[in-house]
Amino acid sequence: MAENRSAIGWPDDAVWSFIELLATHQGLDTPPDERAELIRRPDFDHGRLVEQAMRHGLLAALADFLNRHGLRRDLPARLRAPVISALRHSEYRAHFLTTEAARVAAALAEAGLTLAFTKGVVLQNSLYDVPGIRNFNDIDLMIAPDDREPVRAALLEAGFAASTEFDPGTKDLRPLPRNDERMYQLSPDHWPHFHRLTGDLGVPDVALDVANSLTWHGSEWQVPMDAVMDGVVPAAVTDEVTLPTLSPVHTFLFLCLHVFREGWTVRTARRKDVSLAQFVDILRHWTQQPPAVRQAIATAVAEYGLGAPIAWVGAHTDELFGSDLVEELELTAQARPEWLASAGGGPGRRLVWSGDIRERLRTPAPCSFEALAAP
Repeated sequence: MAENRSAIGWPDDAVWSFIELLATHQGLDTPPDERAELIRRPDFDHGRLVEQAMRHGLLAALADFLNRHGLRRDLPARLRAPVISALRHSEYRAHFLTTEAARVAAALAEAGLTLAFTKGVVLQNSLYDVPGIRNFNDIDLMIAPDDREPVRAALLEAGFAASTEFDPGTKDLRPLPRNDERMYQLSPDHWPHFHRLTGDLGVPDVALDVANSLTWHGSEWQVPMDAVMDGVVPAAVTDEVTLPTLSPVHTFLFLCLHVFREGWTVRTARRKDVSLAQFVDILRHWTQQPPAVRQAIATAVAEYGLGAPIAWVGAHTDELFGSDLVEELELTAQARPEWLASAGGGPGRRLVWSGDIRERLRTPAPCSFEALAAP
């Protein structure tokens, strides 16, 4: 079987092959292929499967996949209950945070402010349409730069605390460490997370991540936020909740640029590197778009000068899943091997990393970055 997997481009690693099968479509779009049978092999490392699913935000998706395709009992009994419980908790958390997002939307609308929800709270339905399998732990908002202070005031009025973090040991809020506070002061593209204690045993804290840029402060790549906020559209997240979100074009750009920031900028990658689930979001969003939207995305990439970061993310997505994002976006010339192996170490400083994106994702050790060799 290993020889067959290699022949069609699957990794010669049973656990990672199963993880990629799980991530790519999670059995939602098409029936799972023969990789699903790998979990039944006597030498299959079920513990490593659970670990990799956790590392890549796919534990609830794993539980759903096993339930959906009659594979639950192929997981050892002592692993089975925690994995299935993760799905139940993810469903509960998704419902709780979606309800809270609707409350936040109403509070900011009453204050006359425009906002767009991004990432998990909207993608859970638009990309997966199954509650709970798209893991998310906070609520992400995009706002206009000029609305930072009014939004802050409205969130404080709605019961959130600023410049704090949640302590899971005491289940209370504590002041943000001074170094973190200073970092946010130097990076006016983000507020520190806003927090609200709920008193709920399952979701004791709600965190809001508020951004006002699709990239980051000081980045050489920027997207005009006037255009972003003018394009906000409503999205039905559940039968009961509709939330404002980014247009399909800006959603795709943001998904890519967020992965680029977390995977290319060394400061961020060392703290929290990219996950497989993030690349899957990009692939699923792209494949759901009609030709007119794909063309509009390509036009926006050229207009905003985003060829380099989108090529970096698109090429790694293509390498993982055999897609054709780089070719369809006409970015082949920018997806050079030296660029794909690059990283940003700060203003004007380029670093490199070795290996490929698959190895980087499946290896638990942090990615190693080195200075560029002298010409």
